[in-house]
Amino acid sequence: MQTNIVTCTRACGQCTDDPQPSSRVPDAASEKVRGLCSGALVHMYNVSMFRPRCQYASCIVLRRSGMSNTKSSSVKSRCKTRQLPTYARVNGSSALRQDTLHIVVAGGGLGGLYLAICLMKKGFYVTVIERTAEYRNFGGPIQLASNGMSVLKATSRRLYESVQQNSRPFWGTKSGIKYGYTGDWMFTFDAITEIPKRMELPFAVCIDRSDLQYCLLNEIRSLNLEDSCGQTEIIMDATVTSYHQDSRTGKVRANLEHGTHVEGDVLIGADGIWSTVRSQMFDEQNGRGSKSTASYTGYKLFSSLPLYQTDDFFEIGYCAYIGPDNYFVTCPDRHGRIQWYAFVKSSPESDYVEDSKSFLLQKFERWTPEVRALLAQSENIDISQRDLWDRPPCLRSWSNGRVALLGDSCHATMPNIGQGSGLAFEDAFVLSNLLGEVKHPHDICGALNKYYAQRIWRTATIQGLGRMNSEAIKILTPLLPIKSLIDFVISPFLPLVFIAQFGYCYSFCPEKEAAVTSISSAARMNERHIEECMESWHQ
Repeated sequence: MQTNIVTCTRACGQCTDDPQPSSRVPDAASEKVRGLCSGALVHMYNVSMFRPRCQYASCIVLRRSGMSNTKSSSVKSRCKTRQLPTYARVNGSSALRQDTLHIVVAGGGLGGLYLAICLMKKGFYVTVIERTAEYRNFGGPIQLASNGMSVLKATSRRLYESVQQNSRPFWGTKSGIKYGYTGDWMFTFDAITEIPKRMELPFAVCIDRSDLQYCLLNEIRSLNLEDSCGQTEIIMDATVTSYHQDSRTGKVRANLEHGTHVEGDVLIGADGIWSTVRSQMFDEQNGRGSKSTASYTGYKLFSSLPLYQTDDFFEIGYCAYIGPDNYFVTCPDRHGRIQWYAFVKSSPESDYVEDSKSFLLQKFERWTPEVRALLAQSENIDISQRDLWDRPPCLRSWSNGRVALLGDSCHATMPNIGQGSGLAFEDAFVLSNLLGEVKHPHDICGALNKYYAQRIWRTATIQGLGRMNSEAIKILTPLLPIKSLIDFVISPFLPLVFIAQFGYCYSFCPEKEAAVTSISSAARMNERHIEECMESWHQ
């Protein structure tokens, strides 16, 4: 495969749907694709070797912070020659049409980008403020569970199919817990596939974070070309440092670094667990780690993504190996790679481990060869490490005037529950629907309050389930040597717990899918997945 450097060919800035390649660059997993759109540099990364050519976000409006004044009154569409309507007179009074709201989103991660898509479908104008200078190929596979897939399908069939084309299904695989020392299965999570089939939900998938980001950006590109939708502008290399609400005008000003700002009708803080929007809203210390109000989980997280072939590669959805003090999670990825996570019991903000490979081999020296082989296959340069923090459920309102929070900024979850991106997508879906019902500017605050009321108990429950899973592992590990207790007392009980847990997580389902359709889609995804892996292993 070859990747193209694409440029906008029209002076008006209206990007062509079929851009011509201006040059070619060699194939690589992290090839950079650059496009110029109306003077703004667009950065995309080709993270999949099997993506079709010339299908990148050439019509997304991206620009550097500080390029121009970014007040809402002066922001125009730069990719299309169409105007967004402004305030309209209805029955002799000033009323706000849905597609006039200008919504500023702090954070261009998965939750922020998906929120932009949902808002565009309602006809709103969106400005996304992203702190990174360019979108990079980063992060390994994440689980997008049935509830998250259902929300995608309800929002955009095109986006839903794009995600399926860039992921692998959990259907037909086995997930669960193994004893770390022997590698024997202890419990399996059959509910991951049984519940979606019984309830006619889309099946859960495993997708690289960067692949999912690619799908979201490409959907924004497509919506920016549709007259029936709103517009999204993404400002790169910019961070929201504070905000100010003007009670006279009703506007919200998001202040950025370097003295610039963006003004809109609503500000949504989708800027992650270390959210600056949250810090100001709750009057919390603006910092990270122990300098924040987040809670340390007791683990330092190490991870890597080596190319590695195992006999059961295509049979495993994901697997957690548990043992004293530590646990180890594996998840087969696309292109023959396996993502592994080592959760090592540690004190908060402990020293950086220089030779992490040797450190982990020593920590897991008595564990099954399945774990040690993966560690041996990894190199120090490819092993990342960080302290693992989360937040307890936030019962304080996530909205204050015309400012609200979304995703990890208000309900960061443990990774073992597999619901981080799914909950953020649910937030975006609910929030956009409520804002879509706004008929007058005075209704905005009420819509944001309803958003919090509709989301708080579900997100708090799933946060609690994630933390409960982590604590259960700590309780379970001392009992592992007592095999009779595990086999006759705990094992019969846990499947009921898993069914209840996954059943609740999957219960948010705005659009269903017939089991026969889901199985057929999963079969096609598996065929592609096998072909990709075999090609990677035999290169």
